[in-house]
Amino acid sequence: MSSPKLYSTLLPPQPWELNACASAGLTISQFRFTVAFLLSVLVGAFLRVVPRRGRHAFSVVTGFLLIYYPFGNGCIHAFVPSALVYFCMCRFRTHCGTLAWLIAFPYLILAHVMQASGVAWKEGHLDFTGAQMVLTLRLIAVAVSYQDGTKPPERLSEYASKKQLRQLPSLLEYFSYLFAAGNLLAGPFFEAHDYFDYVDRKASEGKSAGGRHNMPVGALGCCDLMALICAALWMKLSGTYGAESRYFQEEVSLAQRFFLLWVVGFAARCKYYFAWAVAESSLIFSGLCYNGRNAEASRRIRLCTAHMPGRPLWNRYINSRIRRVEFNASLPNLAANWNVCTGLWLRHYVYERLTPVGKRPTFGTLVTTQLVSGVWHGLFPGYWLFFATTAIMFEAGKTLYRRYEQSWPAAVRTFPVWVLAKLVFNAIILNYAASSFIVLWLHDCLSIWRSVYFLGHISTLAIILVGMALPPRKPKRDESLKKEK
Repeated sequence: MSSPKLYSTLLPPQPWELNACASAGLTISQFRFTVAFLLSVLVGAFLRVVPRRGRHAFSVVTGFLLIYYPFGNGCIHAFVPSALVYFCMCRFRTHCGTLAWLIAFPYLILAHVMQASGVAWKEGHLDFTGAQMVLTLRLIAVAVSYQDGTKPPERLSEYASKKQLRQLPSLLEYFSYLFAAGNLLAGPFFEAHDYFDYVDRKASEGKSAGGRHNMPVGALGCCDLMALICAALWMKLSGTYGAESRYFQEEVSLAQRFFLLWVVGFAARCKYYFAWAVAESSLIFSGLCYNGRNAEASRRIRLCTAHMPGRPLWNRYINSRIRRVEFNASLPNLAANWNVCTGLWLRHYVYERLTPVGKRPTFGTLVTTQLVSGVWHGLFPGYWLFFATTAIMFEAGKTLYRRYEQSWPAAVRTFPVWVLAKLVFNAIILNYAASSFIVLWLHDCLSIWRSVYFLGHISTLAIILVGMALPPRKPKRDESLKKEK
């Protein structure tokens, strides 16, 4: 792959930027991305109070400026697939969703190849490819939703029928959805139907009875505090250990290697926790993150708002649940708590659409979905190995936790020793798989896994094979229920 191409810009680096980069130890692209990212929170706050008629124009202008500042003329790549997909929506409505796949995904793959994105990001050179990844999700979603608008709801899934677009968005509305609130910088993904409802104020956005906007101070405080903690941990831990180093592979014990894999994996995840917390702050400010009122709010939201039933929830686009990822009690549930919004996109636009109506999804469906996710991230072997490994990991988790465990008595399932063993095993498997996502190159991935004797693959495959050879018995019905009957 070629070295990362540097695009020209009408905003050349200024002396104050270079001085700031030298002080912070950042490249100019990293510094500008960070500044634009933090400014996106203010843009979200302003979007909340912009009159309805001006929201689309405001989103297009501010969204473009926020991506132009760090990426320069590379932003031209946002307009090429966007224009082609919109043309297909105008002329070929009944096939525009399929055509969007054939336009946006190959264009993203080309960007990955031309920019050598994985290596460039590791070296601190941020280009437009990351924004192109978020853009690809939106282009496919808006085109498929518009194609679904030609079908009766009974022919669609419940989710697809709710997200249908009956009318073609105007060009301004279309680009407003794509660029909204600088959200291309780090996501998360949200549906065009939901965004247009928000702009038209069909969603309440957390208003009080008098119509005035309530500022979600508690939810914002939690997001900002989490972002600061994760940023500090990332800067402290990243680069401390190298899983591909000779020290890791030859000079420490097997237990220490697994511990270092956890440290490296956790440090890498802190970077994403930080970015998603900031992005979530922007959406909370704008009102897009408003998720109604619910007396049965999650523990996190209750702490963030108040211990009162019926308080507004601001968790609509939470992209990660740190506690549930780091202390994961069920491997298959990992996808529901990590990169949540992208996971929902994969579920509704890949996994469910590959499953025939009335049929159950197969292991092949899961593998295909994971490989689509791998290609979306990039063409480096580490991405493909990671998502192929997680497909095996999820299948093993279903066998162990959803089949075998459910056949055990409740006292055994909740026994503290077993619960702790699950948490440790899941953490080991997760970070074992994640090492390939971090190092990317095939030789480095295999060297790391070889140094721990491929135990992650062996253990998960063994669970699947045992489950096939010795299927778990169905759980016995509770005796008390029998007596009642």
